[in-house]
Amino acid sequence: MGRLSSTLGILLLVFPMISGCISEPANVDSEEEPALDENPNFDTPFSEHCIQYDDLERCWLLLIPPIINETSAVPLLIDIHGGGDDMYEQRWTSDFANISMEQGFIVVYPQGHNNFWNMGGPTPCLSEILCSDEDDIGFILQMLDTIMENHSIDKSRVYSTGWSNGCGMTQRLAVQASEVFAATGCMAMYKLSEVSSDYSPIPFMEVHGLLDEIVHYATTAPTAPIFGPENGAIQNLESWAELNGCEGSIPEVIESQNDYDIRGYTNCENEAQVMLVTLFFAAHNPYEHDDPVAQPGRGWANPTGVPSSTIVWEFLNQFSKEGIEPIAT
Repeated sequence: MGRLSSTLGILLLVFPMISGCISEPANVDSEEEPALDENPNFDTPFSEHCIQYDDLERCWLLLIPPIINETSAVPLLIDIHGGGDDMYEQRWTSDFANISMEQGFIVVYPQGHNNFWNMGGPTPCLSEILCSDEDDIGFILQMLDTIMENHSIDKSRVYSTGWSNGCGMTQRLAVQASEVFAATGCMAMYKLSEVSSDYSPIPFMEVHGLLDEIVHYATTAPTAPIFGPENGAIQNLESWAELNGCEGSIPEVIESQNDYDIRGYTNCENEAQVMLVTLFFAAHNPYEHDDPVAQPGRGWANPTGVPSSTIVWEFLNQFSKEGIEPIAT
């Protein structure tokens, strides 16, 4: 409670200083063109793959950037769509495809059953409307095995990210399959699943809009958050800090900008870190742009264009699992 109370106190001092700016966010052209071809035919470098899992056809999009040399093992990032979206929308919106094309790592976009994910919680699913009750942990791990059989993957550098329901799924992967992931980082959701008894601390980052109207940033929001009054961005940060055995009573200020800051803990077990990126003017969609293909899109909610995907990738890319040999085909 001491760490949490101190953290909340600091943020209560910070947020009033920025509140005067929130009502007048910078104007951004919502028709900004994405770097990749706008025609979503996915001929190349994207390919679609499916397997049978639990009597269901489960699929994913795979991005193999032309710049990589598959004779050498490369990192892999799982990018998980939000509830009600699909793998195609996540591919267009999250910006990890563009980063992958520039920096040379593989990205896989798994498809949730009926467009939702089982992100865990006190019961198998919070609501039939909000998530799935499928064995999504098993599906994603089987998907990884299938990809590793066919591509040269650095098994010590497997990461996961996602948005909303997909962020909840990422955090479930992190706490229930920590042996697989070097680090995880995601957008706009909290850790709701139970932690495996053999969990070993891994780095984690969450990005959250201060004005999120769906998964509220703070527990003091005027209306009760969908996911329970005990959950909030600060509570999630502190929960991860405790889980990872981080030292310090309050989070360090890692970076402070006019439209966002990064706070967290750097002295944790297993050399892990725990970070919270607060976007001062953003709502539920934290990405730099909306889906340019879907009609309608999901809404422009990061009006100052904070490069949230780049921030997450730069965090993840620092970490690898020591002692794990790359898998090569």
